[in-house]
Amino acid sequence: MSIRFEKKTKGFSAIITGYSAEELSKKVNECKDGNCSCDCDPKVMEKIENIEVAACKEGTKITITGNVSVENIAPMMQQCLMQK
Repeated sequence: MSIRFEKKTKGFSAIITGYSAEELSKKVNECKDGNCSCDCDPKVMEKIENIEVAACKEGTKITITGNVSVENIAPMMQQCLMQK
């Protein structure tokens, strides 16, 4: 599994390998609902306005929009996704 982050004006996107779009969507929905096994910070999760997951040729792309920075979320994402 690998994650490559790209900063955006309001949020960021990441290309993730090792997960299908379906698997990643399920994991994202669990986090959004507060039913995940990750160490997600609820205060950070509240700042997220939208999360989109789509398959791409490099893997699966997740785009997170909101008042969040890649520096804050990257460690949480890496820890959460390594639990596959």
